[in-house]
Amino acid sequence: MEKKINILFDAYILAEADFKDSARSGIFFTALNLLKEFSQNENVNISIYCSNKKFSAKLKKTLDKYFPNNKFNNLYLEILSPIEKLHSRLTCNYKEKKNPLTKLGITAASAIKKIVHWKHTDYENLTKDIDIYFSPVYKIPDEIKNIKSIKKYTILYDITPILYPEYFSIENKKDYWFTNLAKSLNSEDYYFTISEYTRKDFLEHFSQLDPDKVIPTLLACSDNFKPEKEKTKDVLKKYKLPTDKKYIFSLCTLEPRKNLIRAVKCFIEFVNKNDIKDMVYILGGGSWDGFIEKMEREISDFEKYKHLILRAGYIDDEDLAPLYSGAEWFVYTSEYEGFGLPPLEAMSCECPVITSNNSSLPEVVGNCGIMIDFDSDEQHIKAYEDYYYNYNFRKENAIKGFKRAKEFSWKKCADTMIEQFYKILYSGR
Repeated sequence: MEKKINILFDAYILAEADFKDSARSGIFFTALNLLKEFSQNENVNISIYCSNKKFSAKLKKTLDKYFPNNKFNNLYLEILSPIEKLHSRLTCNYKEKKNPLTKLGITAASAIKKIVHWKHTDYENLTKDIDIYFSPVYKIPDEIKNIKSIKKYTILYDITPILYPEYFSIENKKDYWFTNLAKSLNSEDYYFTISEYTRKDFLEHFSQLDPDKVIPTLLACSDNFKPEKEKTKDVLKKYKLPTDKKYIFSLCTLEPRKNLIRAVKCFIEFVNKNDIKDMVYILGGGSWDGFIEKMEREISDFEKYKHLILRAGYIDDEDLAPLYSGAEWFVYTSEYEGFGLPPLEAMSCECPVITSNNSSLPEVVGNCGIMIDFDSDEQHIKAYEDYYYNYNFRKENAIKGFKRAKEFSWKKCADTMIEQFYKILYSGR
């Protein structure tokens, strides 16, 4: 690899670095870690793209924090024609207020856009040396889509909104990105999927995709995830959690698909059945509105045992490894996952895991944890008992999981992607 590749990296999602909620999800950290690896690769030049000026200051703050010594080539901000800016503002306004006059304005602006062909001279000039446009999550913007000389790549995570539409709504801004992405999928552009299972899902549901242009590339977790049990007690104190109890740990957005209501209900049954006195269940992560109230309503004995179900809320990055490391085991029995980053993080900290046996999770965990049917109460309770009463089994899975986690790395993931860029650019395929 002699000639350097010039990548325009869509870093819009990194503007969410200050949000201590579900915005800082696995997708945020995927984008962050890939940008780190790309920027350290001697075969790559990176330019940064942000599609929204409103978030450019927040993005710059993130880049200064995580890349203090790295001077990226450029910071591209939106350069839209006046009519496109008006169309965008009207569309956002209509989503919020549903004003009929605003809808008429959108229709008029759309008609003008079709009649007047604005030429993005600035964008064509700014991107004349760009080889690859890389989006870690969002659809390719129109101003980039129209530049034929650039190869476009997007990461595809999962089809949760299609499989579980009851949890999503296109009227909800936080869900709208997937709708836009789904509409933009085509046979011309290239896509990375975060697992073989995700690749299969997308190809099954989007026939317009070219299978040869959909490449599975397994993710990884940060090098910060390592055994740090010696720090666990101080971190528990920081979050006002008990230091005199064993604990089960779950980390995810508290939402229906993660199957936490069942996991917690089965924990209460496990405690009650076996008269367990020395264990609590710690839930880490931001919560969907109303989810905790739903959990309390659906678990009949919740009030009696709620002192054993402890919410840590958002957990700072540096505190995650100690919490994983100190847990007796980690539970992640989700209904469906595109990859499943938290179990990999747990295994990297020598924490034994219990996960579902569905979707992509077997690709991550392999035979290094307990894998169960997500909808089986009996299997949940048995898994808890198998770990609680068998120290050697817990230890064995902790060691196996730790070794397996070493097979995943962000460098390997980024190198696979860069090899793909070279293949497309210089082999004519």
